[in-house]
Amino acid sequence: MNLSFNIAGHAWTVPKAVQSIQIEQAMGWPEGWSMRYSGVRKRHWVDHPESNGELGAKVAMQALDAAKMSLKEVDLIIFAGATYDYPLPNQSSIIKSKLDKSNSVNIPCIDVDTTCLSFITGLEIAIDKIAMGRAETILLVSSEVASNGLNPENRETYTLFGDAAAAFVLKKGDNITLMNSMLKTYSAGVHDTIIEGGGNKMPPKMYDFDAKTHSFQMNGKRLLRLAKRELPVFMTEFFGAIGINPKKIEHCIPHQASKSGLIIFESCFPLKKYGVKVVSTLEDYGNCIAASIPMTLSMYLEKNQIIDGERCLLVGTSAGFGIGAALLQFNKID
Repeated sequence: MNLSFNIAGHAWTVPKAVQSIQIEQAMGWPEGWSMRYSGVRKRHWVDHPESNGELGAKVAMQALDAAKMSLKEVDLIIFAGATYDYPLPNQSSIIKSKLDKSNSVNIPCIDVDTTCLSFITGLEIAIDKIAMGRAETILLVSSEVASNGLNPENRETYTLFGDAAAAFVLKKGDNITLMNSMLKTYSAGVHDTIIEGGGNKMPPKMYDFDAKTHSFQMNGKRLLRLAKRELPVFMTEFFGAIGINPKKIEHCIPHQASKSGLIIFESCFPLKKYGVKVVSTLEDYGNCIAASIPMTLSMYLEKNQIIDGERCLLVGTSAGFGIGAALLQFNKID
């Protein structure tokens, strides 16, 4: 594969913090329940009507500023995420409208949704387009508002999810190489993470709002069993395709699925014992769906924690049920 690109700028943002103790006191739940079971001490939730558009536009402008670029220099906007302001129009066009007040930058806007793995998928598409000469500069945005889709009667999910956004300005160049990327979908778990209501299977005009059917639901035990079975096979194929021993990578940013999910990932693929730095933001931000991986990557790059010559694995699971990964090589440039 070995497709190269540059990160010209990046940024991340979150709305106001909500401590777990606030939720536990409000709901009458035992103090410390969220940390013990979800692994989340605090998360960040929007105040309505703030949503994906506002978060996405804010972080996109920050990334453009970091790149010292304007929207006029961007060839394409990709929104990579699972939540949105409206069923129509697509979310990237909403974000562009907030950045393009004069309505003078008529660049294409596309959405990519592989739920929690959307950033990895969007990154692959962006790098392919740059490599093919179809674009020189791409703005990739993941902006997720999970809080509006949570059922307070379900402790496991209500304490787990947070809202966040991250954006990357990607350009033609040689600083970073995408060594491999892969996505597989295992339909045995297709209904184990679901919001049943709101789509054409249960349209709003035929089904009244119900907290259960119109909120996020997951069968955590089934998902963990499926991940435990398929992750080792997936990772063996992923690294085997490029002939690299995973012990030789320096960094890993896994999707912040849950406390149990991170434990399962480490048990199936024990990178820490090989000295690989496995980064987690779950405790302070929760599961931010597709924004988790790019937010953590942006934080990591912000602190200069990846040096030239090192490799970073982005990896995770998603609704559907999917497993995906991308391996980035940060090159030494003479």
